[in-house]
Amino acid sequence: NYGVEFSPFVEGRLAVASSQFFGIVGNGKQFVLQLQADGTVQVQRAFETNDGLFDCCWNELNEHQLASASGDGSIKLWDCNTRDNFPIRNFHEHQQECASVDWNLVSKNTFLSASWDGTVKLWDPMVPQSRMTFAE
Repeated sequence: NYGVEFSPFVEGRLAVASSQFFGIVGNGKQFVLQLQADGTVQVQRAFETNDGLFDCCWNELNEHQLASASGDGSIKLWDCNTRDNFPIRNFHEHQQECASVDWNLVSKNTFLSASWDGTVKLWDPMVPQSRMTFAE
């Protein structure tokens, strides 16, 4: 498991980003877990990907959505209320692995992604392309 974050909306709800074989090869899975009063963990959702996942973050405006940073360079936006296991949006501008995602706690309609390609991108989940790219 690479990334874990508590939900800002639901007590005891966790998002966990995971990868097979340390993210070198293999698939990934985005888990949404619920901690139970008896100390056990219940899987609420599990979204599978074709590449490893390295990080995740909750949408600060929508309690049902979260983003995942993927080894194929994409950022996947998931909605826990969908009936299928596909992302509701797939952002793909990074040229190498996407290592990190973080939702803006102040301007809650944006998030950042960081990649091994040396760029950081600013995203709005309602827009299919990044709003800004920061590079060395």
